[in-house]
Amino acid sequence: MSQIRKRSLKATSWIYAGFLIGAINVYFLTHKDWFTPDQNGLTRAMLDVSLLICGFSTVGVTSYIIKFFPYYQDNSENKHNDLLGTALKIALSAFVFIGLMVWLLQPLIVQKFGTNSRLLVDYILWTIPMAFSILLFNILEAYAYNFQKGIFTSLLKECVVRLYTLVIILLKVCDLISFHLFVILFALQYVVVVLLLAGVLYKEGNLWIHFKISPVTSKYRRKIFSILALTSIVVIVNVLRGAIDGLLLAAKQDLAKAGIFSLASYFASVLQAPLRSLVAITIPILSRAWKDKNHREISRIYKRSSINLLCFALFFFFCIWLNFDNGIAFFGINPAYLEGKWVFFLLGMVTIIEMGTGVNGQIIGTSNYWRFELWTSLLLTALIIPLSYFLTVRYGIFGPAIANLVSFTIYNAIRFWFLWKKFHMQPFSYKTLEILLISVGAYFVSYFCFKNLAGLTAIFCNLILFTSIFVTGMYTRNISPDVKPVLNSLTKRFRQ
Repeated sequence: MSQIRKRSLKATSWIYAGFLIGAINVYFLTHKDWFTPDQNGLTRAMLDVSLLICGFSTVGVTSYIIKFFPYYQDNSENKHNDLLGTALKIALSAFVFIGLMVWLLQPLIVQKFGTNSRLLVDYILWTIPMAFSILLFNILEAYAYNFQKGIFTSLLKECVVRLYTLVIILLKVCDLISFHLFVILFALQYVVVVLLLAGVLYKEGNLWIHFKISPVTSKYRRKIFSILALTSIVVIVNVLRGAIDGLLLAAKQDLAKAGIFSLASYFASVLQAPLRSLVAITIPILSRAWKDKNHREISRIYKRSSINLLCFALFFFFCIWLNFDNGIAFFGINPAYLEGKWVFFLLGMVTIIEMGTGVNGQIIGTSNYWRFELWTSLLLTALIIPLSYFLTVRYGIFGPAIANLVSFTIYNAIRFWFLWKKFHMQPFSYKTLEILLISVGAYFVSYFCFKNLAGLTAIFCNLILFTSIFVTGMYTRNISPDVKPVLNSLTKRFRQ
């Protein structure tokens, strides 16, 4: 196994560990006895606002650090290396401007959010230090990648941040701190990981901060400006797309609706867990395949990623869908979150479409047509923002979910068409239809067998029967070439 694959798999383990800790946090934040839906919604809204401020302040410096690090390392001494210093100057200048705009726009924020989301108005200024710490971490994370710290930064981002959040949640649950102090500590969650990462880099002698412009910066200033301009658009587009749903609900509905939507979004994000690790593994392989003009290998990755990701998404979607009502009741979640059931259904459909079309974005992004991926991302944002606005006004909490379903269906259809038109590649086969039929069939069998049960008994019986039918169908029909080897290997280990 290559070093890239080993590092990717180690990073994946932290992602899954982070999901487990995150699930515990979600449990406490949604429990009927500890946090109200609007308090949970506040945490979602604050994070969305902070990511927006951070996204507009980043102005592409993370891509600049990753792209140009080798040039600085090879052509300047450490004490004169101004890569990190230049990145900090650019990003912090932008942050000061954006932070000032947020402060000046407080009357507008009160006008838009004051009626329905008063809590967000009360704590809006705390999003500024929150955004600042996230920005610093993103810059240091990109810088640390060049010192083979990818696994360590994954640990910090996926686990340490969530552990910190769990600690302050428990302090609030045990009445050791007030909700006001909880919000302040929540806003400072990234300060811990910034200090840890900076401390490790400094201890190893790799934290070089030099602000005087070096000959390297002068030589490549035009290329640096180009990559900053291009990637800043990509970052802004991505954060706008990610934050718009929660903020629209906070403005047009209330923070409680934003909190309910956040739970449905969290469940949908569980379906996407393997995509994050698969991207890290496939990008270098795809880059090499494009360089070698190995279209057969690219097509193989396209098809295999599609069927594997689709199987995972379908399995967890139906496991959650079968047990949504019973899970809310059994675990003591506030009954208000039942309103998010059909939101999860719509967002789950979005994820199934995304996962079922495989790593199409990475295939396009690593090809000579990478600009097409940028333009389709811009199109997606241009679709999703107005759709979310109008549908939220009309349909409330379901509006953003419908907007996501419509926008991502068009987005993936365009990418599917592009790869078919340019390279005659498409990810589907008759196995795609088979796994859809198996999963839907397993769902209906489980539903009708245990629809009269409730509580833990219903959850347990649904999971056992659905999993048995689903896995048996996958194995006997050989849906994915990766399933049998993995199951056979696990079987052998258990028998030893």
